[in-house]
Amino acid sequence: MADFIKKKQSDSAFSSLALEAARHELERDCEGELHLITSTVSTLAPPSGESLVAKSTRLSAKGSDQQVCRVILSQLAEGSSKKRNVAEALCVFQVKEPEAQDQATDAEKAEKRATTGKDSLSSTAEMRRLQIFEGACKVIARHGFGNSTMREIAREAGLSVPLMYKYIKDKDDILYLIMTVNMQGMFTFFDNQEFNSGSPEENLIQAVDKYIDYIGDNRKYINLVYSETRSLSAENRMKVFDTERDFMRRWQAIIDDGVDKGFFRPVNTELLSNFIYFLCTVWALRHWSIGHFPVDEVKTALHEFVLTGLMKVEN
Repeated sequence: MADFIKKKQSDSAFSSLALEAARHELERDCEGELHLITSTVSTLAPPSGESLVAKSTRLSAKGSDQQVCRVILSQLAEGSSKKRNVAEALCVFQVKEPEAQDQATDAEKAEKRATTGKDSLSSTAEMRRLQIFEGACKVIARHGFGNSTMREIAREAGLSVPLMYKYIKDKDDILYLIMTVNMQGMFTFFDNQEFNSGSPEENLIQAVDKYIDYIGDNRKYINLVYSETRSLSAENRMKVFDTERDFMRRWQAIIDDGVDKGFFRPVNTELLSNFIYFLCTVWALRHWSIGHFPVDEVKTALHEFVLTGLMKVEN
């Protein structure tokens, strides 16, 4: 009974902190009021006595009438300077416009919907697809894509199979959903950072550090994307590759800026941006081998390796 009470108390603490962090993340550029629809918390490790730290990532498009946030709760490992993730939460909010905006004309509302993007999902559809995303990630991580069944994914998502088919077409569509949600998280995370406020060298180091942190919080999703890309249909695989190329251009812009300003030597910036991105991703793909190193040591090694190849050599 004591263990049960202790778990309930820790779950309540996780939930409260996650909701607070999610609201803080979303309210920065949300014009309406946030009303909680649902939140789910998964315990990843038993908590220690250390203070909890929350890191939030928006998963939904800005301007959508439903906002979704993933929150990672972490603590310093006992007797170590290395953080460990102890819980993960998914928080879903409905955005209610201020009363003054409720009188907007149909034309104004249509214009607002258009600015959020043609592919923006309705509130219910987005929530259902995120349920499917969470359920599919758990099932595929356990059994692999080929051995996962639609029935098991639906059960893990808390949906019936017929209801799930209203929001996805087939099994391939589920895998594509996992990849696009994860990559949307990467875009949102990267675009919310300021990688142009310092020198090109400082901007690149900051981008590497922040991306390593993102990978640390989302490693299981990134590994899933890389291990199962081959299972996609040719059409969806090309869509994923196109999205990755778009992400590469963000890295390339940092390197281009350094070359243009004379900080970096002339290089093939498209090629180097792919190299640097993949070197960072090794923190997820090879974590089984290098995970025992402190994350700061990993970052420092990457800084030295990358900048040695980029910096101009003074005569």
